[in-house]
Amino acid sequence: MHKQLTKLILLISLFLILFPLTSHALSTNCAVKRVLDGDTFHCIPDTTINGAKFHKDGTISVRLRGVDAPEKRQPSGMDAKESLKELIGRKTVKLDIKDIDRYGRVVAYVFVGFVNVNLEQVKRGLAWAYTEYLDRPYASEFYDAEKQARKQRLGLWKELNPTPPWEWRKKNR
Repeated sequence: MHKQLTKLILLISLFLILFPLTSHALSTNCAVKRVLDGDTFHCIPDTTINGAKFHKDGTISVRLRGVDAPEKRQPSGMDAKESLKELIGRKTVKLDIKDIDRYGRVVAYVFVGFVNVNLEQVKRGLAWAYTEYLDRPYASEFYDAEKQARKQRLGLWKELNPTPPWEWRKKNR
């Protein structure tokens, strides 16, 4: 009996190490209903997401992880929104959830098929690679994409010195 209990405890411990039970370490599909701007949208998830704020229509807000797009009233802001709408509008996307922010938004890497939508916004020059919030498997890829977009003067990089959205928001509160 003692050996069986020990084995069971070891197996459970190993399982918890390999598959931590956190509400944010999950993937789910989500049906996109509305694109708000270049890095935020509403969708209806396949599963309940602990900590996420659900709206009356059953949607949640999703924020693209590791990027920051221009605000809608900023130069290139509407282009960023239209680009995101083209990529995900009315589609079912896969969310690789990393966090729930202080507003109850799900913060995730978003995929349509094999396309990383977050990275695609950076490649198109319609979002900054957000250094503080990039995870290891993606960081260098996002930095390289931003560098290429700058070099090719795509999207917001058509401007000589575009104002990052975090600075724009401080000035326009």
